[in-house]
Amino acid sequence: MKFRYMAVGACWAGLAFAVMTAKGAEENMTHESGLLCSVFVAKPTEHSVTMSIVNGEKPFTGQLCTREEGSGDWNCLPLTMGVTSQENPKGGTRLIQIGNLKAATRYRFEVRDTNGKTVSNGEGSFVTQRAGTVPFRFLAMTDAHVNPLNPERNIVLRTCADAAAQLRPDFVFHMGDNIQTVASSHGGPAVQEEHPSIFYLYWRQVMGKLQGETANFVLNGNWEGENGWHPELNRKWARDARMLFAPAPDGATYPQGGSPHEDYYAFTWGNALFVTLNATGYNVINHEHTLGPGRGDDWTLGKEQYAWLEKTLRESGEPWKFLFIHHAVGGNAGDDVNTRYGRGGGRAAHVGEQAQIHEMMKKYGVQVFFYAHDHVFTDMEVDGIHYICNGSVGAPWKFGTEETGYEFYIPDSGFTVVDVNGDKARIRYVRPDEREADVKTLYTLDLSLQ
Repeated sequence: MKFRYMAVGACWAGLAFAVMTAKGAEENMTHESGLLCSVFVAKPTEHSVTMSIVNGEKPFTGQLCTREEGSGDWNCLPLTMGVTSQENPKGGTRLIQIGNLKAATRYRFEVRDTNGKTVSNGEGSFVTQRAGTVPFRFLAMTDAHVNPLNPERNIVLRTCADAAAQLRPDFVFHMGDNIQTVASSHGGPAVQEEHPSIFYLYWRQVMGKLQGETANFVLNGNWEGENGWHPELNRKWARDARMLFAPAPDGATYPQGGSPHEDYYAFTWGNALFVTLNATGYNVINHEHTLGPGRGDDWTLGKEQYAWLEKTLRESGEPWKFLFIHHAVGGNAGDDVNTRYGRGGGRAAHVGEQAQIHEMMKKYGVQVFFYAHDHVFTDMEVDGIHYICNGSVGAPWKFGTEETGYEFYIPDSGFTVVDVNGDKARIRYVRPDEREADVKTLYTLDLSLQ
């Protein structure tokens, strides 16, 4: 299936990538110069940050300028970019690393043309890595499931992303199933090389300014087209697109190391350790919903990722420890199909490889296991460890007790806000409030270090 260009209501600069959008959308198509979407900020360290910048239909020559927020001195680098086209959706995208930054400092940035004018979608901000016992905020959002065949999901993601940007977090986790590399197949592989690039562009356009107002950490779910049972060539198509349009840390970004494919990694921020894992990329047994032969107890991180996780936790001295993964490394849901699919969260704490990981978390003092996949919010405490499912920001399916086995859950679309302040952490599940500029808190959990 070939996708053609159409404008969508959520994107006003340049071309958007979509099919089957609202009637008359083609009349809104624009061809102005500028970026196709906001700049994507990633890999923040104490002294550097990486940006994924997507140009439009005309070659670009200009500058990328940064300065400390509130400072009058801009530092500018020359920037040239090619064009983004149907035939080459990657052609207009550049990965740029900015160095020589100060730690724990907020910066502003602007992409400027040759006349010194800031281009559309070309400005934003970020914070460099913090260390020590300092207060900070981060977010976790997941399961946007955006794709060109279902534009009705756009408003959910955009509304949540706009509300999230107003909260000024240091960073945000996008916890998987952010896109669907195959819009009409249940988590299958990409069927054409250009599809993952188009879908990541679409996700970024719909997400709006959030990606340029905070640092972003991306995880894989089971819909990104990189599952271990997919053909390697198709996985490479998806992996290459993700690493270009949604870059994440690799094994060299932070001292904790990680995967060269940017699909699992760890870092510290303040007095906390953050560990992200890949739930599906190292499973060779097919766990596709209803079709795969995989069981609830045969999920695995793979030997290398598992060993890296143990080493990372063992060597960490941070008092707060948080794990992030698309779903548990095991399933125990409301029925057999969903159990095999990896649903159930804390219900699977003693199932398969998740049982080993659970014991590891107990041994090394992990407080929270953040996950996704089930499209609802829930908090289940098992042996003092909170298994928190982070809702959804677009997926239309809200799985209840029959599918997940959860006795308590919140089906509202929304995201998780975490404020860490010394020996205390407050975790809230929130949704945008139509009557207010702020968000509405639906659940609160207060944690303290023992």
